[in-house]
Amino acid sequence: MHSKVEPGELPRAGNRIGLALSGGGSRAMAFHLGCLRALNELALLDKVSALSTISGGSVIGAYYAYTPHMSFARFEADIHALLKNGFHRGIAAALFSPENFLRCVTNYCVTTADSVIARVLGREAAVLRYPSRVDMFHRVLESKAFLGLKMSSPRRGDLNVVIGACELRTGSAFRFGNAKSGGWRYGAMKEWDVDVAFAVAASAAYPILLPPFDRRWRFTTPDGEVVHRVRISDGGVYDNLGIQVLEPGRDPTKSIHTLPCDFIIACNAGHGQDSGQVLPLNFLPRVARSFEIVHRRVQDSAMHRLHHLKEAKLIKGFVLPYLGQQDENLPSRPSAFTTRSEVLAYPTDFAAMSEEWIAKLSNRGEQLTKILVSEYLGDVLEQS
Repeated sequence: MHSKVEPGELPRAGNRIGLALSGGGSRAMAFHLGCLRALNELALLDKVSALSTISGGSVIGAYYAYTPHMSFARFEADIHALLKNGFHRGIAAALFSPENFLRCVTNYCVTTADSVIARVLGREAAVLRYPSRVDMFHRVLESKAFLGLKMSSPRRGDLNVVIGACELRTGSAFRFGNAKSGGWRYGAMKEWDVDVAFAVAASAAYPILLPPFDRRWRFTTPDGEVVHRVRISDGGVYDNLGIQVLEPGRDPTKSIHTLPCDFIIACNAGHGQDSGQVLPLNFLPRVARSFEIVHRRVQDSAMHRLHHLKEAKLIKGFVLPYLGQQDENLPSRPSAFTTRSEVLAYPTDFAAMSEEWIAKLSNRGEQLTKILVSEYLGDVLEQS
């Protein structure tokens, strides 16, 4: 007898490999490019059955997943071009175009006035923040990478894809998938099949730089349908590693996405321990620094959770290619190794990236992935 498996879920059988690509802007994209290159060379990339992505990881992960007929060499060249061009200029050009600038400014003024009036009257602000800079980001992603693609569009190897974001009103995860979208606080979206570019933009809308998407959507719950106003922002606020949907033990009656895997490859573009040289004196640096500290603590907790899952035999194994990895703890190092100190200076943004930085970041991702997969997933490699 076989139990029924809902669309977008995985049965617990065989050696299911889940791949998580963390957030981190263009730094993450370049690092993950090297990780994917290594997995491709090791003949493991085609064996991945579930892909969970966050922020910068969503840009490269979605582009890989939703280009099923593209060779890896072409995919790599396209990501290289996206990194070289960045997204800042495209967002600025879209924002200051005649058809968008006046609309954005007018909406900003109206929503600001509405929020002030709402506070005075003790009611909820009624006017949606639309369009805004994040909508320009959506348009740039649509034109540069995801033209005409929906979350249900064909994917490489029928990958189960989950693109993670955060719903700011409830402080909970909100995820877009190839079979359903939503979050446990609101339920499943009725019109779930959004543009891939929208899901990626939501996942990568870093809150200090970009406003969240402001929408009213209809959701399906056990009690019927209900409309909620949602504020969708960067998935890294909630789960920057993106491993939650791949973990075993999630309750499918509460969690919208449950993709339990036997092996997890979690690529983390975080920079790790701080040098202690930062001196945040003024208000904005203090706020940004506080956000970074909380963010890193949550990420550290997720990495510790992988160790717990392995020790408890809930998963068969994992590898954690980590940009901020302390090099002295690696089991081995190849010649011409790209060290941690060489890559830590790159910031978390979507600005244009130089050839030198693309090479350094991607090389470290490739080298770490090959070292760690060979060391900790040797049995899986032998079966490839």
